[in-house]
Amino acid sequence: MRTLYYNCPAGISGDMNLAAMVGLGIDPDRLRAELAKLGLENWTLSFEPADRQGIHGLRCEVRFEESHHHRTFATIRELIENSSLAPAVRRDAIAVFRCLAEAEGRVHGIAADKVHFHEVGALDSLLDIVGAAICWHWLGVDRLAASTLELGSGTVTCAHGKMPVPAPATARLVESLPVRMGGTTGEATTPTGAALLVGKQCSFGSVVEGRTVASGVGLGAREDPRIANALHVTLLESGPSSRSTDCDRVIELATNLDDLSPELIGYLVELLMSSGALDVWQVPATFKKGRLGCVLSVLIRPDQLAEMTDLIFRHSTTLGIRWREWERSLLERISTERATPLGTVRVKTATWRGETIRSKVEYEDLRRLARDHHLSLSEVQKRIES
Repeated sequence: MRTLYYNCPAGISGDMNLAAMVGLGIDPDRLRAELAKLGLENWTLSFEPADRQGIHGLRCEVRFEESHHHRTFATIRELIENSSLAPAVRRDAIAVFRCLAEAEGRVHGIAADKVHFHEVGALDSLLDIVGAAICWHWLGVDRLAASTLELGSGTVTCAHGKMPVPAPATARLVESLPVRMGGTTGEATTPTGAALLVGKQCSFGSVVEGRTVASGVGLGAREDPRIANALHVTLLESGPSSRSTDCDRVIELATNLDDLSPELIGYLVELLMSSGALDVWQVPATFKKGRLGCVLSVLIRPDQLAEMTDLIFRHSTTLGIRWREWERSLLERISTERATPLGTVRVKTATWRGETIRSKVEYEDLRRLARDHHLSLSEVQKRIES
């Protein structure tokens, strides 16, 4: 198992984390090339050596031309999902942004999908968060662990004006976590930095053991006279890795429904899929007293457990939900557009360790072309595949 340990005496931010990842051995050029898969323009990512209070490390700086470009969580999620990044990278990046959206939503009293991100939704934080997910994937990280988080003190200026430290979103994110305040003046842990740890389900206060594989130091932008503004990370390995980089973890929820109409079950399935469930299926079953019904199963990411459980309880008659965690092997999936005589379609190609296994035209595109040309789905599929 590989554990990435974060020692945060001066807090954590997105750029400090990226600098620390490069300090661990991540190739900056390879990282830039992978980030380009987001399809964003007019940005640069640089890493330079520097010192803070005698501590030597790397400083990361993101430069971009875009300014005051607000994005909703729904828009950010779609941008990441439609990229050709590895499934594990997309999963981790979306989980981090989901934490941010939920924290901001609680602060402003709105739904997570409708949150308009300001500084955390700008291009620099997109690169910070997706970049972190890429690095975790390449390093083969199984879990994160961290020390007590320094939050800082005083005030910080953001899109909503001058705010106390910790910023409201940060305060929501670090609820129940071990924190320290007043070690420095200003903001030490940013919303992005806190979300990186919370979104990756970091453990705090646990004993971490293993063989040191690598270590790195990421420096903050601010020169602080009271503390070395540095984030220290250590990659530890203990025994064999619990999973390969071709695997991820998912949770399967299951519940027995024997007194709910098919229409209401269909509506619940739509709600679950639109809320981000990976898959939903029904298995017919006969229950006690001869009642006919079904077993409803839902496949989700670990960070969706509370949200999906709440949906099932609210929109069904069940009194209990079972769940278990699975590990699954995944094919890498890349989506590309191709021109055909009937029109442009998206083709999903699945690969396994560099070898193409199969390709498939997206169903929505087949349906659209069938309607546009007044053809059957099978005829459209036959013409495109030929």
